[in-house]
Order: sequence, then C-alpha cells, then structure tokens
Amino acid sequence: MVGFLKRFWRSKNNKVVGAVPRQIPLDIFQEQMRETPKRPRTVQRVPVEDLRREAEEKLRIFQSNVKEMKDLSLKMEELARLSRSGEIPKNIYNIIRAEMSSRLSELLEEQFHLREYLELAKAKAKLEWAKEKIGLKEFLDRHEKTYTVGAPPPGEMPHPSLKWERLINSIDKAFASLPIEDEVSFINQYLNMIKEKELSEDVEKSKEFCQRRLEEISKKWSSIRRDKIEEVMNLELKASEIRDEIKETEARYAVGEFEESAYESRLGALQGELRSIERKIEEIRRYIDDMDMKIFRCFETLREGS
Repeated sequence: MVGFLKRFWRSKNNKVVGAVPRQIPLDIFQEQMRETPKRPRTVQRVPVEDLRREAEEKLRIFQSNVKEMKDLSLKMEELARLSRSGEIPKNIYNIIRAEMSSRLSELLEEQFHLREYLELAKAKAKLEWAKEKIGLKEFLDRHEKTYTVGAPPPGEMPHPSLKWERLINSIDKAFASLPIEDEVSFINQYLNMIKEKELSEDVEKSKEFCQRRLEEISKKWSSIRRDKIEEVMNLELKASEIRDEIKETEARYAVGEFEESAYESRLGALQGELRSIERKIEEIRRYIDDMDMKIFRCFETLREGS
C-alpha cells in the first residue's frame, strides 16, 4: 500500500512538472506587468521656460538687428547724398558702401531666420496656451456640481500661464518694430546689392528668402491697402461736407446772417479743417503709391535676376 501511494504521488508530481512549462508565459507576463509601471496618459508639453528663454534671446537679437538696419539705411542715404554733392570721392564712396552693403546683407539674412523661428515659437505658445485654457474649462466642468459658488473648487485648479501670453505679445511687438514699408526698403536695397554679385547657391537661397517674404508682405499689404483706400474715401466725403459748409457760411454771410467777426472765425475754422483733411488724404495716397512702387520694384528685380 505504501509503495502504491509513493507511485501515485510520484505520478502526480510528474504531471505538475509537466504543467509548469505551459504556465511560464503567463507568469512572465504577470511579472512584467508588475515590474513595468503604467505610463501616465498625458500630452507632452513644450517646456515653457526653455521655449521662453530661447525665444527671448532671439527677440533681443531681432530687435537689435532692426535698430542696426535702420541706422545703416540712414547712413547709406547720407553716403549717397555726400557722393552726389561731391563731398567725398567716388572711390571712398564705393569702399564704404560695400562695407555697409555687406553688413546689411548679413543682418537681413539673419532676420529671415529669426522671423521663421519666432513665428514657429508664437504658434507653439498659442497651442500651449489653448491647451491650458481647455484644461481649466474641463476642470471647472468636472467639478461644477461639487463646490458652491464663491468657494474654491476641490483639488488644485489649473491656471493658464501668463508666460505664454507675454511671449506672444513680445513677438508681436518685435514684428511691429519693423514696419512693412521699412522691411520692403531693406529688401529692395538688399536685392540691388546681390544683383551685382555672381550667381551662386547662396545668392539663389537669398533670393528665395526674399521671394517668400515679399509674398507674405504683399498679402498683408493688400489688406492694409484696402483699409487705406477706405480711409481716403471717408476723408474725401468729410472734405466734401466741409466745402458745402463753407459755401453755406459764405451765403449766409452775404444775406447778413453773420457778423463779419463771426463769419471770419467760422470760415477760418472750416478752411483750416479742410486743409488738414486734404493733407491727410495726400499723405495716404503718397504712402499707397510709394508702397506699391517699392513692392513692384522688388519683384521686378527678382524677375530680372531669374
């Protein structure tokens, strides 16, 4: 009987041993599940400090370049005036102009790259700012029924970071520091300079930068131009109304409704207002014509070099 039981347990143990290999994969899987921590389901975010710090450095360079480009442009205009008047010899003019042109080329090319970076940084900042706003809304919706009005919601309430808003505003301010009329003037000067250079890969790349930026400026200018034309139309309407008032004032004075002092005072005020409006109309028209011509010349220069 004892021998039988020994054989029975030995047989049973053999079956258990045989079952172990079939159980190993499940054991391994369970062990891996215990060892591997679950990844939190979170959206990867742009590190605000890294993005802000780098963008601020690029902004500093961008604004410094704008200032230097404006200074160079004024110096080049003065240099051209001195050359025309004969105050400096032609060879000196050519040497100084070449130095200034080279520096302006470097600055403008750097501005192309900086603008591309800052536009990308602005887009990232807007996305992160939108995510934080959505997170706040979802948080409030989730806890809407769990807290009373005026009391703080349970848990830590997320707040959209003001750093994103400040970064976006800083980039917009930097772009505004270089008006499109100034930028077109710089591009026009730059294209005239590289037109004199031999055709090379760098020159072609520079032309591509100019072409792309000019197309962006043209779209923006189209919108500004429409607004300016509408402004002129409104001013012309106002000027027409004032002319009618002047005629009416003169007629009323002629029939004795105004004393001479009152007439002269009223007439002088109306004529002064009319002159101011006419000057404003002339300024806007001149601005439109100048911008149209500058952009046209830039595209013409690009086509000539193709």
